[in-house]
Amino acid sequence: MLRRVERGGVAACVVMAAGAWVLAGRRIGAPLGVLGGGLLVLISYRGVKGGIDALVGAVSTGGNGRLRRAIGLVKFFTRYAILAAAAYVIMARLRLPPVAVVAGASSFVVAVAIEAARGVASRQR
Repeated sequence: MLRRVERGGVAACVVMAAGAWVLAGRRIGAPLGVLGGGLLVLISYRGVKGGIDALVGAVSTGGNGRLRRAIGLVKFFTRYAILAAAAYVIMARLRLPPVAVVAGASSFVVAVAIEAARGVASRQR
């Protein structure tokens, strides 16, 4: 299911970028903002997923768990530092439209909503 959500998030981001390109009169700033927002949500998602994987792996390994947990926490916070730097570059340096960036960042939410709707529809059958 996670793989479907990941693919759905990428697809939603690409579709929203294409829509932003059309709505912005074929100017490149809006679709780049959507793709930048998609990049931000990807970094965030990978950070959360990596942190959870490290925590679960640390619990299951026993004695070596403290070291793995510490490495997992360092990776988790490093990804959020990268996320902050990427957001700064996207918003302040590249000056991409904030609404487009937020739209791209919501692509994962769209993918989760679609997956939830699929789950509800399959249970009703």
